[in-house]
Amino acid sequence: MGYNKAKAKTVYQPMRSMTTFSPAMHEAFRREWEANFESAIEKAMQLAKQGFLVEECLQKGALMESKAKRLSEQLEKQGFTVELIPIARWGKEQAVFLIYKPPEKPPEPEPPKPTKQPTKPITREEIIEAFRKTFTYKPSRHIVLTPDPTKLQTQGFIPDPPHNVALIDPDANSTEALVVRARSSRQERPDLKIANSGRLRGALTKLQTQNKRFVSLGPGNFQILYLKKALKVLGDGPLHVYFGRDNLAPVIFMREEPPHLAIAIAPYVDPDPHKVATIHDVVEAMSKGVK
Repeated sequence: MGYNKAKAKTVYQPMRSMTTFSPAMHEAFRREWEANFESAIEKAMQLAKQGFLVEECLQKGALMESKAKRLSEQLEKQGFTVELIPIARWGKEQAVFLIYKPPEKPPEPEPPKPTKQPTKPITREEIIEAFRKTFTYKPSRHIVLTPDPTKLQTQGFIPDPPHNVALIDPDANSTEALVVRARSSRQERPDLKIANSGRLRGALTKLQTQNKRFVSLGPGNFQILYLKKALKVLGDGPLHVYFGRDNLAPVIFMREEPPHLAIAIAPYVDPDPHKVATIHDVVEAMSKGVK
């Protein structure tokens, strides 16, 4: 410790009292002080292990017990923990070391957890615009082909320019084959129900890094590139999936929640089998922590 033990041993010398004590009384005090000093220091060292400011307190020397008790009351009101260590008797009082420990800091309050904001429902207009932007086709540097949103009203579906994907309104008053199929599919049990999310789309991306380019859905195989884009356009939430009757028929992804729009994706005929993933592969990719 950094305090001066020799100095601490002689702090009884300045003590004064209105009562006159004989040399014998002084000698008795000195002997008791020297006899108890080491054990008092040892008790103080034990308190230091508990967080008491022993070095600081010992450097202030010993106090008469009455004064030490007054200081103790003041310190305890401020939250300090106080211990008095007696050393020797001086008249009717004990000379003591006053050892104190500052109040413990209250634990830092945990920052409030951010409340998860409810997801804003996607609108019909947002889906249509997302489809238009996502499936804009650039066959060359100077040619840009964009899906025509007005076709949703006139024919009940919007094809992308290469006719690989189409956005469908099953409620449209249309006799077009895609619309009729989507409308009738709503009355049937879906072949598959999925939770569309960033996690699902991330799993498809992971499969692409494994050199998978297609996913088999029912009898058909479909390009992961178009699957990811279609899922993103439709927005997060539950989807009903309707397989085609053969490997030439499109698969349809339909929103379970309003707006009940759907996207049909044309199959890819005769893909390289080594590049085809199964639904099981998609589920496994999701289970490995893809966000």
